Amino acid sequence: MATNIPDFTRYLKKEQGVYWQVPFLPLIQLVLGIFGIISTSASMVVYGEYIWDPLALAARWDGPSGRAGAFFVGFSWVVAQIGTNLSANVISCSNDMMSLWPKYINIRRGVIITTITAGWIMVPWKIIHSASSLLSFMAGLGTFLAPIAAILAADFWIVKKRAIDVPALYRARGRYRYNEAGTNWRAVVAFFISLVPNLPGMQVLTLYNPHPGTKLISYRAASVTPSLKSKIGDADKLYAMFYIWGFTSAFVIYSVLGKVFPAGETLVQATIHEDTEVISSLEYKTEGDKDSTEAAEKGTHKINTNSL
Repeated sequence: MATNIPDFTRYLKKEQGVYWQVPFLPLIQLVLGIFGIISTSASMVVYGEYIWDPLALAARWDGPSGRAGAFFVGFSWVVAQIGTNLSANVISCSNDMMSLWPKYINIRRGVIITTITAGWIMVPWKIIHSASSLLSFMAGLGTFLAPIAAILAADFWIVKKRAIDVPALYRARGRYRYNEAGTNWRAVVAFFISLVPNLPGMQVLTLYNPHPGTKLISYRAASVTPSLKSKIGDADKLYAMFYIWGFTSAFVIYSVLGKVFPAGETLVQATIHEDTEVISSLEYKTEGDKDSTEAAEKGTHKINTNSL
């Protein structure tokens, strides 16, 4: 969710509105986690086994009251799935595709492509088939998302110090292109340094098994080579804190590279909100706020007219 939040905060009328996420997101996640733990533990008391799937748990409710309860649980599940997929998957992916291929894809086409891909091609029913498969998928996904979130945060807060050229973000050959390939080598280096140490541990992970005397092992990408567990040494220990390592290492490495090898063309002294049009050597600013316009007129930051 952290990497998808800008897809929604970009429409805020006041930038202070973003701070409401700080108390509410952790609180909501905590409450949901507590309810899941309570219901799973209660299923052991009532039915003699741990039932982590709320739909499987509701299927055991009989009688008029049980069927009514199952209906509301199912309805809530549908609403939750729609809300989660819209916020965490559909909107963000559709925006990305629309930005990459604006000539061919609009937000509606992006939603259709994402829905078909995530709802059918990726066979999501296999992901939620069991608790171990769901945890394996989510943990593996977090291994890749942690460095991405860290690089975004480090670039905005540390390297660029919250000063960005907003119109240039939407120009294919603006100041943020970095090179002809359109890649920032600092981000690539930070991403792989953060990701690679986690890969051996991602292959094999020993999960907790509530039944003593048996060992439950979930094999990930190395499912065809289970012998890999004996060859990676203690690399799986690092994977136990994959998000902490992934986020922290990428954040530090990208910040250092951004300071030691700065991309000067991407740095501005103050945020540029308005677009600028140059006609007869004169600058005309459009749809800018008062503060940014005054800052530009006083020379607080420079306008890059080469990319216009």
